[in-house]
Amino acid sequence: MPSKPNRGFLLIDKPAGKSSFAVIHALRKITGIKRIGHCGTLDPFATGLLLCALGAYTRLNSYLELRDKSYMAELVLGSGSSTGDTEGELSAAPAPDWSLWDAQRLKAAALALTQLHTPVYSAVWINGKRSYALARSGNAIQPPDRPCRILDFEFTALPQQDEPNPVIGYRCRVSKGTYIRSLSQWLAMQLNTEGYTQSLQRTAIGDLELSSAVPLDQLTPDNWMDYIFPARQIFTSYPWQEISTSSLDLMYEGQSLPSEGEDAPILMVYTSHRELAAVARRSQGRLYPIVNLK
Repeated sequence: MPSKPNRGFLLIDKPAGKSSFAVIHALRKITGIKRIGHCGTLDPFATGLLLCALGAYTRLNSYLELRDKSYMAELVLGSGSSTGDTEGELSAAPAPDWSLWDAQRLKAAALALTQLHTPVYSAVWINGKRSYALARSGNAIQPPDRPCRILDFEFTALPQQDEPNPVIGYRCRVSKGTYIRSLSQWLAMQLNTEGYTQSLQRTAIGDLELSSAVPLDQLTPDNWMDYIFPARQIFTSYPWQEISTSSLDLMYEGQSLPSEGEDAPILMVYTSHRELAAVARRSQGRLYPIVNLK
């Protein structure tokens, strides 16, 4: 029987009601690998694509977290939430001002955004503590606004204006660090009301699609290896090079290697068996190691 891998990537379809950390905890029990991390938190109420790195590949998360992310969301109008989602304390709010409703204007304004409020109930650090921890202890400090880019935006379901709490559906593709809860609240403010995100699904991270993910409850200690996602399909945006075992040993010793090709600040290094073994940079015909995944 072949040995189980001690590194790799898993694309998980996260269920609602489970935190991203709870997914990691479950994967540790399923795989027996203690060192596991994810590339971009999903709130407990949210579902969808959670990219998880196993073993030494957790050292590559910084190369993945910068990717744009795509979402499908539903926004409830005319009601506020202390957390911006279904898990918070709800409060009444004024009815939307429908004279301000213009789908094309709102789309254009969303695409022009450069920053959004950071939710108080978020994982950002403030004075050495998580913002959500401060909020739960009654000592919340409003985190500073964060830069954002809304790269694509479309309404997918228009509101029924005669309903007491109409729902708007939308999809978007956003830059790293953009909180969809904050985008929903911003949209509500454009209609002079409050709102919260009722449902949220991450549909893509860069060119990785939710359709390639496996539901967490389908993984077992006997089958999880079947769902390891090839590193070549994870890092498609970076140049790459295969090198021999002997050359890899030299790189692991910190030595540079001769390498033909254009200069590249980041280059993925694979073995002849297509295993991702290192990250390097190519400069003036030589490879210089950045991250060794020995």
